[in-house]
Amino acid sequence: MCPDEAPYVLMCEICEELLENQLQKTEKDSKKKEVTLKKQVKDLKEENEKQQKIIQQNLQLGPEAKIEATMQHEITRLTSENLDLRESNDKNQDQIRKLKKMLKTYAKRLKDGEAAEIAAEMDKDDTKSSEDNVAHVKHRERNYMGMLEYRKEDEQALIKNLIMDLKPRVAVGLLPGLPAYVLFMCVRHTDYVNDDEKVRGLLTNTINGIKKCVKKHHSDVERVTLWLTNTCRLLHTLKQYSGEKAFQADNSPRQNEHGLRNFDLSEYRQVFSDLAVWIYQTMIKQMQESVQQMIVPAVLEHEAIAGLTASKPSGMRGRSSSNANELEEKELSLDSLMKVMNKYSQILAQHAVDPELVKQIFRQLYYFVASGALNNLLLRKDMCNWSKGMQIRYNLSHLEQWLRDNKLGESGALSALTYYPAQLGQENRC
Repeated sequence: MCPDEAPYVLMCEICEELLENQLQKTEKDSKKKEVTLKKQVKDLKEENEKQQKIIQQNLQLGPEAKIEATMQHEITRLTSENLDLRESNDKNQDQIRKLKKMLKTYAKRLKDGEAAEIAAEMDKDDTKSSEDNVAHVKHRERNYMGMLEYRKEDEQALIKNLIMDLKPRVAVGLLPGLPAYVLFMCVRHTDYVNDDEKVRGLLTNTINGIKKCVKKHHSDVERVTLWLTNTCRLLHTLKQYSGEKAFQADNSPRQNEHGLRNFDLSEYRQVFSDLAVWIYQTMIKQMQESVQQMIVPAVLEHEAIAGLTASKPSGMRGRSSSNANELEEKELSLDSLMKVMNKYSQILAQHAVDPELVKQIFRQLYYFVASGALNNLLLRKDMCNWSKGMQIRYNLSHLEQWLRDNKLGESGALSALTYYPAQLGQENRC
């Protein structure tokens, strides 16, 4: 046999074996079906013979005897149906009692925060067979400990996959703060086994990994926001489960059971707090750099109200006049500023940044825009006229309305724009 024929022969043998198995299975199914059909035919024959006997007896009886035999037959039939219905009713009652017990159990466990496990078990119950003669596998109630065990040699791989290689577009599809929760579950296990060297190495590598990731991608606002969120979440979780009474006021008894027992990580909490401040400053700096070049065109130079430029002093009209291209550029500048604000708002919402932190971010951004615009306004003598003051006020109204539309009117950012009315009131004195 040639070497090239070996695969073909092997394939033929496999196909032949598969066909033979399929034929045997089909034959076995046919025999089972044949036995079932024969049994049905036998039962029907017996029933037919009974009916024929009853008909012959009725033909031989008188009118009164026929009526009595018919009544007896109906009574027998109804009794049989009644027994079947009673048996079905008993089964339904047992099922109702079981469901009531399950409902009480699920309600109790739902209060303990096991909704996900309940949903999974209910999905499994829907797929089970409804036949009573089939044995079911019963799941024991499990008490989750909220820990994640890992080997010391896998620590670097954990940090790399969870911090360095995690992309924002992937993190958006996950549970908000999931990396922080995973890291805390690892911390809980090290506390459970009382391995201080392991927890020290994990937290130190986590801090260094976050710093390295943020430094490497400092210009990526979305990635910096991702690690600002997770650093704050890890810090809050370390406080919540620290075992200190000051942080347990809003905890449930089950959450208090998951508190750290062997380690006091207050010093590491301070390090994480400083790290969160540093990440916040990095993010704000990048945001400010991106909007800085838009401040003057969007707030001071953008002219959206037609007909006001004619009221400027004649000596300044040549400097303030613009061609169509310049007007288009100014309009795009104001529009681009609004787009950047919308982009930042969307990024912060996608990564579930704390609402108070969101207010602080936009308050600081608005103060930066306001101070930059005001400094340039004081240096521009061509801006000291009534018509330009009206244009600037109109441009500021866009920023104010954006805050209201994004439910940030109470953030304190509006107060940053109160510098302008007093300044604009003095423009006609310049």
